[in-house]
Amino acid sequence: MTPTALQIFATLFALFALSRVLLRVKAHQLMLREALFWVLIWSGIIVVLWVPNITRPIAMTLGLSTRQPIDTLIYIAIVMLFYLIYRIHAKQEELQQDVTRLIRIVSIQEAKRPKGKA
Repeated sequence: MTPTALQIFATLFALFALSRVLLRVKAHQLMLREALFWVLIWSGIIVVLWVPNITRPIAMTLGLSTRQPIDTLIYIAIVMLFYLIYRIHAKQEELQQDVTRLIRIVSIQEAKRPKGKA
């Protein structure tokens, strides 16, 4: 089987993404659990790129009748993307509440401080 341009490009991109994950772990910017998640995702993409029929049993289990085995991966990826967007949104809301709390604390402390002569 001759590799397609998509297989080559996507594999190179996945390897690049894997290198970024490993560099972030080395720099202690990514927790091991998160790193493992991303290593599994990018490695899985590489496997599916080179062995697309591996998704056929998954499609059958999920009750998907697709012409192309890669369609199953796309459906799963869309669901995962929505979940990740939800997680990002939840984290952003949490950070916004933390910032609001900090601003209130600082404002109260500044209001209690005696005012000096200008």
